[in-house]
Amino acid sequence: MNCKMLFLIVLGTLLWQISTARATHYDVFLLAGQSNMDGRGRVKDLTGALAPYAQPRPDILIHFSAGGLHRPLTVSDGFQPLQPGFSGTPGNKPHALPTGTFGPEVSFGAALAEALPGKHILLVKFAEGGTSLRSDWNPNEKGKLYEHFIQFVQATQKMIQAKGDTCAIRGMAWHQGESDAGQAAGKYQAALTELIARVRSDLDMKDLPFVIGQVFDNGKRTTVIADEKATAKTVPHTGFADATGLETADHGTHFTAASQIELGNRLAREMVLLLQNPAPTP
Repeated sequence: MNCKMLFLIVLGTLLWQISTARATHYDVFLLAGQSNMDGRGRVKDLTGALAPYAQPRPDILIHFSAGGLHRPLTVSDGFQPLQPGFSGTPGNKPHALPTGTFGPEVSFGAALAEALPGKHILLVKFAEGGTSLRSDWNPNEKGKLYEHFIQFVQATQKMIQAKGDTCAIRGMAWHQGESDAGQAAGKYQAALTELIARVRSDLDMKDLPFVIGQVFDNGKRTTVIADEKATAKTVPHTGFADATGLETADHGTHFTAASQIELGNRLAREMVLLLQNPAPTP
Protein backbone atom coordinates (compact mmCIF):
# COMPACT_ATOMS: atom_id res chain seq x y z
CA MET A 1 0.00 0.00 0.00
CA ASN A 2 1.49 3.33 -1.05
CA CYS A 3 1.54 6.45 1.15
CA LYS A 4 -1.22 8.17 -0.85
CA MET A 5 -3.62 5.28 -0.39
CA LEU A 6 -2.81 5.07 3.33
CA PHE A 7 -3.41 8.80 3.67
CA LEU A 8 -6.83 8.53 2.01
CA ILE A 9 -7.85 5.65 4.26
CA VAL A 10 -6.77 7.52 7.41
CA LEU A 11 -8.50 10.70 6.21
CA GLY A 12 -11.71 8.82 5.44
CA THR A 13 -11.65 7.18 8.86
CA LEU A 14 -11.17 10.53 10.60
CA LEU A 15 -13.99 12.16 8.64
CA TRP A 16 -16.31 9.26 9.49
CA GLN A 17 -15.41 9.53 13.18
CA ILE A 18 -16.06 13.30 13.18
CA SER A 19 -19.39 12.82 11.43
CA THR A 20 -20.43 10.10 13.87
CA ALA A 21 -19.42 12.20 16.87
CA ARG A 22 -21.58 15.09 15.69
CA ALA A 23 -24.65 12.94 15.01
CA THR A 24 -27.52 13.18 17.50
CA HIS A 25 -29.41 10.14 18.68
CA TYR A 26 -33.06 10.77 19.51
CA ASP A 27 -35.18 8.79 21.94
CA VAL A 28 -38.60 9.03 20.27
CA PHE A 29 -41.91 8.75 22.09
CA LEU A 30 -45.22 8.61 20.24
CA LEU A 31 -48.44 10.21 21.46
CA ALA A 32 -51.77 9.59 19.77
CA GLY A 33 -55.51 9.72 20.35
CA GLN A 34 -58.42 12.14 20.29
CA SER A 35 -59.24 15.48 21.94
CA ASN A 36 -57.67 14.96 25.36
CA MET A 37 -54.43 13.89 23.71
CA ASP A 38 -54.68 16.78 21.28
CA GLY A 39 -55.39 18.88 24.36
CA ARG A 40 -57.96 21.37 25.59
CA GLY A 41 -56.06 22.63 28.61
CA ARG A 42 -55.79 26.43 28.44
CA VAL A 43 -52.28 27.85 28.24
CA LYS A 44 -53.39 30.95 30.14
CA ASP A 45 -54.15 28.75 33.15
CA LEU A 46 -50.50 27.74 33.52
CA THR A 47 -49.86 30.07 36.42
CA GLY A 48 -48.50 29.77 39.93
CA ALA A 49 -46.96 26.33 40.50
CA LEU A 50 -47.77 25.43 36.88
CA ALA A 51 -45.99 28.47 35.39
CA PRO A 52 -42.76 26.58 34.53
CA TYR A 53 -44.73 24.42 32.09
CA ALA A 54 -45.61 27.54 30.08
CA GLN A 55 -41.96 28.03 29.10
CA PRO A 56 -40.41 26.50 25.95
CA ARG A 57 -38.10 23.54 26.46
CA PRO A 58 -35.36 23.72 23.80
CA ASP A 59 -33.90 20.48 25.20
CA ILE A 60 -37.07 18.57 24.22
CA LEU A 61 -38.38 18.53 20.66
CA ILE A 62 -41.85 17.84 19.26
CA HIS A 63 -43.15 16.97 15.80
CA PHE A 64 -46.91 17.49 15.70
CA SER A 65 -49.85 16.77 13.43
CA ALA A 66 -53.53 17.25 14.27
CA GLY A 67 -54.62 14.50 11.90
CA GLY A 68 -56.69 16.46 9.42
CA LEU A 69 -59.36 13.80 8.89
CA HIS A 70 -62.40 15.86 9.91
CA ARG A 71 -61.04 19.42 10.06
CA PRO A 72 -58.27 21.49 8.44
CA LEU A 73 -54.82 20.06 9.06
CA THR A 74 -52.60 21.72 11.64
CA VAL A 75 -48.99 20.57 11.60
CA SER A 76 -45.73 21.83 13.08
CA ASP A 77 -42.98 23.15 10.85
CA GLY A 78 -40.61 20.26 11.41
CA PHE A 79 -39.18 19.65 14.87
CA GLN A 80 -39.90 22.41 17.37
CA PRO A 81 -38.94 23.05 21.02
CA LEU A 82 -41.63 21.65 23.28
CA GLN A 83 -44.03 24.25 24.64
CA PRO A 84 -47.78 24.55 25.23
CA GLY A 85 -49.78 25.17 22.05
CA PHE A 86 -49.22 22.10 19.87
CA SER A 87 -52.93 21.43 19.62
CA GLY A 88 -55.43 21.37 16.74
CA THR A 89 -58.32 22.89 18.68
CA PRO A 90 -61.48 23.17 16.53
CA GLY A 91 -61.67 26.58 14.90
CA ASN A 92 -57.93 27.08 14.63
CA LYS A 93 -56.64 28.05 11.22
CA PRO A 94 -54.27 25.57 9.56
CA HIS A 95 -50.66 25.96 10.71
CA ALA A 96 -51.64 28.54 13.34
CA LEU A 97 -49.21 27.32 16.00
CA PRO A 98 -48.81 27.65 18.88
CA THR A 99 -52.49 27.69 19.85
CA GLY A 100 -54.00 28.60 23.20
CA THR A 101 -54.42 24.99 24.30
CA PHE A 102 -52.19 22.02 25.10
CA GLY A 103 -52.26 18.34 25.95
CA PRO A 104 -50.34 15.95 28.23
CA GLU A 105 -47.18 16.19 26.10
CA VAL A 106 -45.98 19.24 28.05
CA SER A 107 -45.48 17.44 31.35
CA PHE A 108 -44.95 14.03 29.72
CA GLY A 109 -41.88 15.33 27.90
CA ALA A 110 -40.55 17.16 30.95
CA ALA A 111 -40.93 14.09 33.16
CA LEU A 112 -39.18 11.85 30.63
CA ALA A 113 -36.31 14.31 30.28
CA GLU A 114 -35.87 14.21 34.05
CA ALA A 115 -36.07 10.40 34.16
CA LEU A 116 -33.71 9.95 31.19
CA PRO A 117 -30.90 12.46 31.78
CA GLY A 118 -28.55 12.98 28.88
CA LYS A 119 -31.06 11.68 26.32
CA HIS A 120 -32.35 13.74 23.40
CA ILE A 121 -36.12 13.45 23.71
CA LEU A 122 -38.31 13.83 20.61
CA LEU A 123 -42.09 13.62 20.95
CA VAL A 124 -44.14 12.68 17.88
CA LYS A 125 -47.72 13.72 18.57
CA PHE A 126 -50.57 12.83 16.22
CA ALA A 127 -54.08 13.44 17.53
CA GLU A 128 -57.47 14.62 16.37
CA GLY A 129 -60.53 15.40 18.45
CA GLY A 130 -63.85 13.62 18.03
CA THR A 131 -62.36 10.49 16.46
CA SER A 132 -63.22 6.88 17.23
CA LEU A 133 -61.16 3.70 17.36
CA ARG A 134 -63.90 1.61 15.77
CA SER A 135 -63.69 3.70 12.58
CA ASP A 136 -61.26 6.64 12.37
CA TRP A 137 -58.35 4.85 14.07
CA ASN A 138 -59.19 1.38 12.80
CA PRO A 139 -55.96 -0.09 11.38
CA ASN A 140 -57.99 -1.87 8.70
CA GLU A 141 -59.56 1.34 7.35
CA LYS A 142 -57.49 2.66 4.45
CA GLY A 143 -56.97 6.39 4.16
CA LYS A 144 -57.91 7.14 7.76
CA LEU A 145 -56.04 8.19 10.87
CA TYR A 146 -54.11 5.01 11.63
CA GLU A 147 -52.56 4.93 8.18
CA HIS A 148 -51.75 8.65 8.36
CA PHE A 149 -50.26 8.19 11.83
CA ILE A 150 -47.87 5.46 10.70
CA GLN A 151 -46.88 7.55 7.68
CA PHE A 152 -46.21 10.55 9.94
CA VAL A 153 -44.01 8.46 12.24
CA GLN A 154 -42.08 7.04 9.30
CA ALA A 155 -41.68 10.51 7.78
CA THR A 156 -40.24 11.67 11.11
CA GLN A 157 -37.70 8.85 11.04
CA LYS A 158 -36.68 9.81 7.50
CA MET A 159 -36.27 13.46 8.54
CA ILE A 160 -33.90 12.39 11.31
CA GLN A 161 -31.90 10.16 8.99
CA ALA A 162 -31.69 12.90 6.34
CA LYS A 163 -29.90 15.07 8.91
CA GLY A 164 -27.36 12.33 9.51
CA ASP A 165 -28.81 11.59 12.94
CA THR A 166 -30.21 8.39 14.43
CA CYS A 167 -33.26 7.51 16.49
CA ALA A 168 -35.04 4.76 18.38
CA ILE A 169 -38.75 4.69 19.15
CA ARG A 170 -38.90 4.01 22.88
CA GLY A 171 -42.64 3.97 23.61
CA MET A 172 -46.15 5.15 22.83
CA ALA A 173 -48.86 6.84 24.91
CA TRP A 174 -52.52 6.61 23.89
CA HIS A 175 -55.50 8.63 25.12
CA GLN A 176 -58.78 7.97 23.35
CA GLY A 177 -62.12 6.30 23.93
CA GLU A 178 -64.72 9.00 24.54
CA SER A 179 -66.06 8.53 21.00
CA ASP A 180 -66.36 4.77 21.54
CA ALA A 181 -68.54 4.91 24.66
CA GLY A 182 -71.75 2.92 24.42
CA GLN A 183 -70.32 -0.14 22.73
CA ALA A 184 -70.86 -3.60 24.14
CA ALA A 185 -68.38 -4.82 26.73
CA GLY A 186 -65.21 -6.19 25.16
CA LYS A 187 -65.56 -4.33 21.84
CA TYR A 188 -63.15 -1.56 22.74
CA GLN A 189 -60.74 -4.00 24.34
CA ALA A 190 -60.61 -6.06 21.15
CA ALA A 191 -60.07 -2.97 19.00
CA LEU A 192 -57.40 -1.52 21.28
CA THR A 193 -55.61 -4.85 21.50
CA GLU A 194 -55.51 -4.98 17.70
CA LEU A 195 -54.27 -1.39 17.51
CA ILE A 196 -51.36 -2.13 19.83
CA ALA A 197 -50.46 -5.24 17.86
CA ARG A 198 -50.57 -3.37 14.57
CA VAL A 199 -48.44 -0.48 15.83
CA ARG A 200 -45.84 -2.91 17.09
CA SER A 201 -45.94 -4.87 13.85
CA ASP A 202 -45.93 -1.90 11.45
CA LEU A 203 -43.05 -0.25 13.31
CA ASP A 204 -41.26 -3.60 13.70
CA MET A 205 -41.12 -3.32 17.50
CA LYS A 206 -42.86 -6.33 19.00
CA ASP A 207 -42.27 -5.20 22.60
CA LEU A 208 -42.89 -1.46 22.16
CA PRO A 209 -43.90 -0.05 25.58
CA PHE A 210 -47.49 1.18 25.30
CA VAL A 211 -49.32 3.26 27.92
CA ILE A 212 -53.09 3.70 27.93
CA GLY A 213 -54.50 6.87 29.49
CA GLN A 214 -57.92 6.47 31.07
CA VAL A 215 -60.79 8.58 29.78
CA PHE A 216 -62.62 10.70 32.34
CA ASP A 217 -65.36 8.80 34.15
CA ASN A 218 -68.53 10.84 33.67
CA GLY A 219 -70.76 7.89 34.51
CA LYS A 220 -71.33 6.97 30.87
CA ARG A 221 -67.94 5.49 29.99
CA THR A 222 -67.70 2.61 32.46
CA THR A 223 -67.53 0.00 29.67
CA VAL A 224 -64.74 1.79 27.82
CA ILE A 225 -62.79 2.30 31.05
CA ALA A 226 -63.19 -1.37 31.99
CA ASP A 227 -61.94 -2.34 28.52
CA GLU A 228 -58.94 0.00 28.85
CA LYS A 229 -57.99 -1.58 32.15
CA ALA A 230 -58.50 -5.10 30.79
CA THR A 231 -56.29 -4.34 27.80
CA ALA A 232 -53.48 -3.12 30.03
CA LYS A 233 -53.72 -6.31 32.09
CA THR A 234 -53.82 -8.75 29.18
CA VAL A 235 -51.48 -7.21 26.60
CA PRO A 236 -47.81 -7.67 27.54
CA HIS A 237 -45.68 -4.60 28.19
CA THR A 238 -48.68 -2.29 28.42
CA GLY A 239 -49.28 0.27 31.17
CA PHE A 240 -52.34 2.11 32.43
CA ALA A 241 -52.53 5.71 33.68
CA ASP A 242 -55.74 6.26 35.62
CA ALA A 243 -57.73 9.49 35.75
CA THR A 244 -58.71 9.31 39.41
CA GLY A 245 -59.01 12.78 40.91
CA LEU A 246 -58.58 14.63 37.62
CA GLU A 247 -60.99 17.43 36.76
CA THR A 248 -62.66 18.62 33.57
CA ALA A 249 -63.52 22.11 32.38
CA ASP A 250 -66.71 21.17 30.54
CA HIS A 251 -68.73 18.94 32.84
CA GLY A 252 -67.14 15.62 32.11
CA THR A 253 -64.92 15.33 29.04
CA HIS A 254 -61.93 17.65 28.59
CA PHE A 255 -59.32 17.98 31.31
CA THR A 256 -58.40 21.31 32.86
CA ALA A 257 -54.87 22.68 32.50
CA ALA A 258 -53.85 21.35 35.91
CA SER A 259 -55.30 17.92 35.15
CA GLN A 260 -53.58 17.79 31.76
CA ILE A 261 -50.29 18.38 33.54
CA GLU A 262 -51.08 15.61 36.03
CA LEU A 263 -52.18 13.26 33.24
CA GLY A 264 -48.88 13.81 31.41
CA ASN A 265 -46.97 13.03 34.59
CA ARG A 266 -48.96 9.83 35.12
CA LEU A 267 -48.40 8.70 31.53
CA ALA A 268 -44.68 9.36 31.90
CA ARG A 269 -44.51 7.50 35.21
CA GLU A 270 -46.05 4.41 33.61
CA MET A 271 -43.75 4.72 30.61
CA VAL A 272 -40.65 4.88 32.79
CA LEU A 273 -41.79 1.75 34.67
CA LEU A 274 -42.09 -0.11 31.37
CA LEU A 275 -38.67 1.12 30.25
CA GLN A 276 -37.13 -0.02 33.52
CA ASN A 277 -38.69 -3.47 33.14
CA PRO A 278 -38.15 -4.47 29.52
CA ALA A 279 -39.85 -7.49 28.04
CA PRO A 280 -37.79 -10.67 28.53
CA THR A 281 -35.73 -11.81 25.58
CA PRO A 282 -37.17 -15.04 24.12
